Amino acid sequence: MAKFDPAQFDHQVLEANDIEVAFGVPDSSLSGLLSFFSATKPRAQHVVVANEGAAVALAAGYFLATGKIALVYVQNSGYSNALNPLQSLASKEVFGFPMLLMIGWRGKPGEKDEPQHALIGPRLLDNLRSNDFPFEEVPDSLLDSRETVSRLCALAKKKASPVALVVPRNTFAEYKHQENPALAMPPASDIRPTTRAMRWLSPMESAGLPLSREKVVRDTLEFVRDSDITVTSLGGLSRELYMVRKEQGKEISQNFFCIGAMGHSFALANGLAIGRPEARRIWCLDGDGSFIMHLGNNAVLAGMAENSNVVHIVVYNGVYSSTGSQPLMIDTVKFLDLAEGLPYRKKIFVDNNFGLRTALVNAIGGTLIVVLTNDQMSDKLPRPTETAAELKDMFVGRLHRADEAGSANGISVNGGTENGVSSVV
Repeated sequence: MAKFDPAQFDHQVLEANDIEVAFGVPDSSLSGLLSFFSATKPRAQHVVVANEGAAVALAAGYFLATGKIALVYVQNSGYSNALNPLQSLASKEVFGFPMLLMIGWRGKPGEKDEPQHALIGPRLLDNLRSNDFPFEEVPDSLLDSRETVSRLCALAKKKASPVALVVPRNTFAEYKHQENPALAMPPASDIRPTTRAMRWLSPMESAGLPLSREKVVRDTLEFVRDSDITVTSLGGLSRELYMVRKEQGKEISQNFFCIGAMGHSFALANGLAIGRPEARRIWCLDGDGSFIMHLGNNAVLAGMAENSNVVHIVVYNGVYSSTGSQPLMIDTVKFLDLAEGLPYRKKIFVDNNFGLRTALVNAIGGTLIVVLTNDQMSDKLPRPTETAAELKDMFVGRLHRADEAGSANGISVNGGTENGVSSVV
């Protein structure tokens, strides 16, 4: 197969099919194209994440925000790593998110490769078939590749499903890197130290923690404007927000319930933010277990805080409450030390009502709020009666109505913000 020039492939195949953003983990089979992305695309259009699941969640959030398909690039080993969010979030059986997977095919039958690909490589296509993800191998010409990607994207939207373009080794020519000053990282001497967290914590001798997870949900919702978006992680947080919204007679369509994907809610919220820059404040309510599981991705995405309007609220109760309150196996001090080192624009740690409400008042885009709570929860939390697809459609419908209302009032949906809060009303 002739090697594709990365710039030509991007322009004549991807951009020609309205694919403008890419998320993923690098793979040597895709090296030339990915080097081109890194050298030419603004950071919000090309995010290299810590693991492949976050790329899937980013693509899901981006589709929610824009209705456009994102490119998710992975190695075949990375595809295996991303299977949970692909199956429990993106598949047509759950929410149904169209996205284009570009899978670097290592261990292709008939090719000698490293031993770690001996099982995964020969079974890649069977794996895609077993998950009912449509796929095609990249053709030999740019014209045929454009038509193949067009066909796959149409099928992704028709089936509401991920689709895959399988790419063998040596498909892309090496990209000759040309320095782009606008995209260059600052020299080490110019990098600012991580900001210290503000803390409103009770004295160590205080008896018990006054806040519950439900209290955090209720207080947060008081600060959510009609023009804001909320995203909740899997388990009790989603069920509690659902309960409170129903109890208050308010629409649940303002929230996206990230009920699958092993807690990739922060990545999904950032996908929304990338798709709608500066349009709304996005509140992401997350659990401590999910936060620990995706710490690497949180570090990458928190570093994009200057381009984001996401407020990340993490409830630390020290247990996996949805599965029987097993301990998190990291104590409070170590958890806060980890959070302290992450590159959020602002970090606030609280464990009392005054601290929580002060944090919410001062929350701007790029803020992390860690709330230490007790492990109390209702034993009768409701589950959504709507299907996942219905919840997604309600959420997207609200976004569309907000856009139409903004256009009718002469307000751009990508209008400016003040202190990280949307000017769209």
